[in-house]
Amino acid sequence: MKFSAQKNYWQFIALSGAIAALVYIAHVIMGGVLWVGYSHVKQTISELTGNGAPDAEMLRIFTLGYGILAVLFSTSLYVLFRKYKVDTIARFGAVLLLIMHTASLVGYGLFPLEQGGEVLTFGNFMHLAITAIVVIATVGALFAIGYGLWLTKNFKGIGVFTLVCAVVIVLAGIATPIVLNYDLPYAGLVERVTVFTLQLWTFVLSLYLYRLPKIIDMEVKRMGLVEVYKEP
Repeated sequence: MKFSAQKNYWQFIALSGAIAALVYIAHVIMGGVLWVGYSHVKQTISELTGNGAPDAEMLRIFTLGYGILAVLFSTSLYVLFRKYKVDTIARFGAVLLLIMHTASLVGYGLFPLEQGGEVLTFGNFMHLAITAIVVIATVGALFAIGYGLWLTKNFKGIGVFTLVCAVVIVLAGIATPIVLNYDLPYAGLVERVTVFTLQLWTFVLSLYLYRLPKIIDMEVKRMGLVEVYKEP
């Protein structure tokens, strides 16, 4: 399978994923610094931009920027998967990822967390409902993308990395109800394992897509050498 060595504009758009990950992490760090007494271990990330939180309005600018960049990244993911003829399962995963980021961008903007989430208001109910959609779509997207990449020649390595990230997110997701049920002071920590794993994956895949097809050329040459050594 041969591809042009020249980057197209979708590969540059794919860099929006790396920028989005950095913007998201920056908003978490900045929010924790500005909110005196905030605990990254005990408190959730949503509380930083919840109604009544200090500096919430400013931090929402970061999350809005993150959401737009994430949607652009998801779109570029689908386009580039088609261009490089990645397995259909991965393309389906890219669509799920786009749905997830769109739901997150619109839903969390309309229904920010209220009163730290302690009271089940209509706004908090909708926030939780959107979170459920986001979690399910995220897990489905990563497993589909990972498996589809693994099935595609020259993409197996990034496919394995994606599947590992998906497993970590699932394990953290399983831990979340346990922490909440037993009222353990680790809700923020467990959430950060999930969210930061997603951001790490986004950052890595974004740079991976930007460097295509150079990575593919290197992989082809490497496999060519392997085949030479296999010859009797």
